[in-house]
Amino acid sequence: MNDLSQFSRTQMERFQRHFSLDGFGIEAQAKLLNSRVAVIGAGGLGAPILTYLAAAGVGTIEVIDHDVVDRSNLHRQVIHSETSIGEPKTASAAAAMRGLHPEVVIHEHREPITAANALERIAEADIVVDGSDNFATRYVVADACEIAGKPMVSGSILRFAGQVSLFWAGHGPTYRDLYPEAPDAGEVPTCAQAGVLGVLPGVIGSIMATETIKFLTGIGRSLLGRVLIYDALDASFREVSLHPDPDRVPVTSIGADVTGLGGFSPEAPAAAPHPADETSPAAEPHPASEPAPDAVEDLDFNPFTGDPKLADELTPRELRALMEAGRIGGIVDVREPWEHQLGTIEGAVNIPLGTLHQDDAGVAGLDAGAEKPVVLYCKVGVRSRQALEVLRRRHPQAQLRNLIGGYELYKQL
Repeated sequence: MNDLSQFSRTQMERFQRHFSLDGFGIEAQAKLLNSRVAVIGAGGLGAPILTYLAAAGVGTIEVIDHDVVDRSNLHRQVIHSETSIGEPKTASAAAAMRGLHPEVVIHEHREPITAANALERIAEADIVVDGSDNFATRYVVADACEIAGKPMVSGSILRFAGQVSLFWAGHGPTYRDLYPEAPDAGEVPTCAQAGVLGVLPGVIGSIMATETIKFLTGIGRSLLGRVLIYDALDASFREVSLHPDPDRVPVTSIGADVTGLGGFSPEAPAAAPHPADETSPAAEPHPASEPAPDAVEDLDFNPFTGDPKLADELTPRELRALMEAGRIGGIVDVREPWEHQLGTIEGAVNIPLGTLHQDDAGVAGLDAGAEKPVVLYCKVGVRSRQALEVLRRRHPQAQLRNLIGGYELYKQL
C-alpha cells in the first residue's frame, strides 16, 4: 500500500487527479515529490517548464537564469507579468511557482551557466531541462550532462517551429550526436533577430515538461532516440530517429568549440550571483542587491550576455563622453527598422545587419585614416559585434567600436 504520510493535506487535495490517474497514482506522485530538476532558463521555454513542473509536484527545482524581466519578454514568457518587469527572472518565476505549489523547494541561481560552473549546477539533479535560447549555452549544458552522465531534455524554437528530444549519454544519443559541431557565429539567427511566435514556447515547453515528468516517474515511452519536430504553421508533428554515433569521440571538456557563438562564452566571467541560493518561500530580491549605475558601467563584461568587454568596445558612459566631445565618426543601429522606431540613440543611422552583409554604402566614417570611430549597436551587443566583424574584413583600417550591452544598457544608464 502506498504511503500518503509524506504529503501534506493541501498536497493531497492538490494532486488528487494524479492520485486517481490509472498508470500514475500515489507512487508516481511520490517520485515527483522526491525528485530534483535543474532547469536552464526562465524565459520562453522555461515559463511552461517551470510552471508545469512546480504544479505537477516536483519537490526541488533549480532555476538558472541571469536575466531580468523586460516588457518584450511578455508575449511568450507567460510566467512573468507587467508587475515583475525589472525583477530577476528567477525571482519572478519562483513567485509564480510557489503560488501553484507553496511547498516546492526552489534554488535560484542568478548567473549564466558556463564551463566553470555547469558541473556544479547539475550535480544533484535527477534530470536537466535545457530551455536556453542560444547555441553556446546548449553545448555547455549538453557537454556537462554527457560528462556527468545526466539525462537532458532539450528543446529549441525559432519563428514558427520547434523541436524536443531527450539525450542521455550511455543510454542513447547525446546532443552532439544530433549536432556534432557548433555552427559558425552568425550562421543561425537568434529569436531576437528572426522572431518567434509567442505561443510556440508554450507548445514546446509543455512537451519538455511532459518528457521530464515521464522520465522521473518511469511512465510511457520517452523521446530518447527520437527528435520531435513541430510546425505551427502546418499544425503538424513529425519525428526523426536518432542513434549514437559509434565513431564520435566522447566529450571530455565543456564547450570547447562554442566561443563567439553568442550567449555565454564557456570561460566568460559570470555575473555576480545572488549572495545565497533562495530557498525560503518568502525570499524576495533586496533593493540593496541591485548594482548602482556606476557599478554597472565599471563592469568589464556585457551584463546581458556575460561576454568579457573587448578592446574595441565602448560602455554607454564612454560613448556619451565621446559624443559630447564631438569625437564620433558615426553611429549605426543594426537592429531591424521596427526596433529602431521603438527608440534609438540620437544621430544613429539604421542599417539592419542583413543589409550590412550585402552593402555598407550607408555607413559613414569608414575611410582609411579616419580618426573618429564608427560605433555600432543593436539590442544587447550581439548583432552589432557580428556587424563590426563584417565591416572590419572589408575596411581593416577603419576605426570601429561595438557598444557593449547595446541599446538596452544605453537607455537604462
